[in-house]
Amino acid sequence: MSALLKPGVNEQHMASEVRIEKPLGRLYHSDALQWFSTWGREVVPRVGVAGGVIGLILVKTTMPQVVRTSDGLMPQLTRQMWFRMVLRITPVAGGLKAAQYAAMREMKLSLDHVMHPAASSMVSFGVLGTGFQSVIYNTLISEMYKVYTGKAKKAVSLRELAKGVQPGLVWCFGRESVAMGLGLYLGPVVKTRLAAAVQDETGKPSIAGVHLPEGALRFSAGFASGACTAFATQWMHNVSLFAGRLAAHGAEEGAPYYTRAAWHTAYKELGPAVFYMNYPHRMCLIAGAVALLTYVDIFHRPELRML
Repeated sequence: MSALLKPGVNEQHMASEVRIEKPLGRLYHSDALQWFSTWGREVVPRVGVAGGVIGLILVKTTMPQVVRTSDGLMPQLTRQMWFRMVLRITPVAGGLKAAQYAAMREMKLSLDHVMHPAASSMVSFGVLGTGFQSVIYNTLISEMYKVYTGKAKKAVSLRELAKGVQPGLVWCFGRESVAMGLGLYLGPVVKTRLAAAVQDETGKPSIAGVHLPEGALRFSAGFASGACTAFATQWMHNVSLFAGRLAAHGAEEGAPYYTRAAWHTAYKELGPAVFYMNYPHRMCLIAGAVALLTYVDIFHRPELRML
């Protein structure tokens, strides 16, 4: 009792038991164990879910294209073979997409300090998306042939991989940066505007008296943003496909990037349809991906970055 009556004694005892935790930020400014623990709990699950779901979608859309372009080496797949391939390549695709989003998160959060958030999203998605997509497609094709033939397809060298990225590089970069990068930036902006437009007298977003949860708003805003940016870049996507065709046929004019040659060929053959052909299928893929990334919020806890 006497100790409690003495001024300062109890306060000193309590202060010795209270630990003031430093706020987490960049890795080298924080306690490494605590940083990785928090990053593993709050960032990795979001990036992992996004990578896994979009990886599965990518597998489903890529497999038929590989079969159609196999020149008869891989005829129509049986249901059993299809399941074997899905089980084999889905973890690979999901892991690579998760790695892409983790790297993109780091790049975007670092660039936010030197440029506008919209520009940082576009640059990070354009740079990493273009390279990662090429690696992912080449890996999935190799794994599919490995499952079908029981033999590994000849490994692609770094030089061949770099050469494969060259056709339509400008159009691919523009497509990835605007379709996904800008779409991902616009998602939260559209969500804020949407919530304000449908709020009731209590200030909560609702339609016909039904309260709209935060997740529904984020997903809807992301899907709408992705649908718009997908349409805005549909012509770039179609032109990049023509660039790939010109490269496959060994065309000399415009090689190796085929920037102008691909545009001239695409518009000559398709006319105004170059701006909207193949849009519905691609819209579902892009809008769905932007909606998912907006919903899970891969930029949660932006202060947690490595660099």
